[in-house]
Amino acid sequence: MVETKIPEDRKATSQGSDIRQSFGTDFIVIGFFTPNYEPSASTFSKNLIGHRISHHLYARPVLGDSWYSQTRQKPTILAQARKDYPDVPLIFMDVDCTVRGDIGGILDSPGDLAMRTKGTSLGTTKRALKPTTRVLLVRPSAGADAFVAAWEDGCRHAGKGDSAEAVLIEVMSDSAERYAIGTLPLKYAGIELHDAPPNAVVVHDSIHDQTRPAWALRRSAQRYFRAGRNAAYRLATGKTYDEIYGKRGARQRTQ
Repeated sequence: MVETKIPEDRKATSQGSDIRQSFGTDFIVIGFFTPNYEPSASTFSKNLIGHRISHHLYARPVLGDSWYSQTRQKPTILAQARKDYPDVPLIFMDVDCTVRGDIGGILDSPGDLAMRTKGTSLGTTKRALKPTTRVLLVRPSAGADAFVAAWEDGCRHAGKGDSAEAVLIEVMSDSAERYAIGTLPLKYAGIELHDAPPNAVVVHDSIHDQTRPAWALRRSAQRYFRAGRNAAYRLATGKTYDEIYGKRGARQRTQ
């Protein structure tokens, strides 16, 4: 990992309860946390310190009355970080991520920004790509600034039930001649622990199970659905759905 010292006048201007540490790396990991996520942010900071990775985790209040409202703070955090570190690549990560080694390879990703786009099923015959901003590279470029501004504006006018990533789909559709969007290698994408490839350098261990009962209920319902679908396919074809189409984690690792 190449190290370049961040000049004193380029250090963060934000104050308050932010969590910051500089090791002179040629990028900054940024993120944010609301009060209920502060323990996770502290753990994440210790993880980054262990790998001598410069980071700035922004303390933010809880906005609105839903989890979706909190996710819509992401572009605002990016806009602030672009002001705080105008000449340095930013790597945004959710604070419930874990780094396992050198993440400098993220900078080799193409585009003004780079993220993971994962495959998702729409029934049994159709597939779609869904962007995820769990890990997001933002370069110090005019294109990246245009993207952040468009995403922030979209989140500002989003509906109550719209997540930041739902808004992002609209922003990405307007990318032509404004900003170039690349994709992250899976090993840096922050895939859930149970789905992550063996060489994963950044993984994600969701804390939604404890903080969002509805999310946990949905995951339980998904497991029952998959079990029932496998049983139905076995009766009809002699093989389970997963045997025919592959397990979800295996399919994701091929994206």
